[in-house]
Amino acid sequence: MVTSSVTATTFLGGYLRFLRDAGWEVTLVCSEGPGVVELARASGVLYQPLRMEREPSPLKDARALLKATGLLRRLRPDVLVYATPKAALIGAVAGWLARVPRRNYELWGLRLETSAGFSRRIFASLERLTMRLSSQVIANSASLAQRVSALGLNGGRDVVVLGAGSSHGVDARRYSEDAEMPDLDPGVKALLQRSSAPIVGFVGRLHPDKGVDTLMEALRICAQRSISAQLLVVGAQEGVNVETDIDGPVDIPVHAAGFVQDVRPLLRAMDILVLPSRREGFPNVVLEAGAMKVPAIVSDATGCVDAVIDGVTGLVAPVGDAQALAVALETLLTDADRRESLGAAARAWGEEAFVPAVVWRQHSDCWAGEGGVR
Repeated sequence: MVTSSVTATTFLGGYLRFLRDAGWEVTLVCSEGPGVVELARASGVLYQPLRMEREPSPLKDARALLKATGLLRRLRPDVLVYATPKAALIGAVAGWLARVPRRNYELWGLRLETSAGFSRRIFASLERLTMRLSSQVIANSASLAQRVSALGLNGGRDVVVLGAGSSHGVDARRYSEDAEMPDLDPGVKALLQRSSAPIVGFVGRLHPDKGVDTLMEALRICAQRSISAQLLVVGAQEGVNVETDIDGPVDIPVHAAGFVQDVRPLLRAMDILVLPSRREGFPNVVLEAGAMKVPAIVSDATGCVDAVIDGVTGLVAPVGDAQALAVALETLLTDADRRESLGAAARAWGEEAFVPAVVWRQHSDCWAGEGGVR
């Protein structure tokens, strides 16, 4: 169970097929949306639509909870797996009401980390409830598990981390600079070719939590030091517009590509990926860039810090520190050999630690528990 069809179609394609082939009878539950019916059919699994709102909506959430409880009572699953905040809350409560024997919370991040005041207290209460009603909590990074314990959200119970983390690994055959993929959009290509400066990339939701303001300030500092760069931003606007919402001019070319279904051509065009996020669970885009031999600079925020080996596959800068991020950017923007060595190491690490079938098997075995339920 996940909240959005976009999450399902983006992350669960190979996963669902693997589970089916491993012997599970799988039903995917999420909101309706483009491609989700086709995904289920191609994966050989069942699909049950359940409309869930991403943002808090008490009346609609109560309606979704009632429908989820009825659905689970009809399906009578041995195991229920839920991820993403809204689906996790609804899944945990509905699964408990329907007496599902094993209820697994796949924790992919903590929204409360960038909240304050009353909102933070509400989010903390909902996380505690979700974890209390779950048979098992599986965090997708070590730092996330540590953060959960530090905040006292887990009620003293263990939070499991499988392998090196990540929810689904990275397909190093698909994410390869040599793989077949669409050509770079001609308009974006033309913009990038106007400058010979190295390309700094950002891929993700344009949301304040992603630290885009810190990135822009760091690039402004680099420009003041006469460090050449251009910025390629990939992602849908969710509260931040790089052209209107960033204070002051940035004296480098900035190209906004918007939301793109297949990011591989854009990753291949980048020299550096930067993710200065204020919170994550485990940012798989860093693994995807690394598989394309693009090194990453990430913040030391929860989740981000697990996605690189500092100084080996990428660099880490303190969260929200534009000066430190500018230093890291200068290090890689002025040293093509360093970028190449970090990128090669990033791909090797992905091939070693984040093979999708291995990650999927770890989760499948964990859900089944000792002796299994299949």
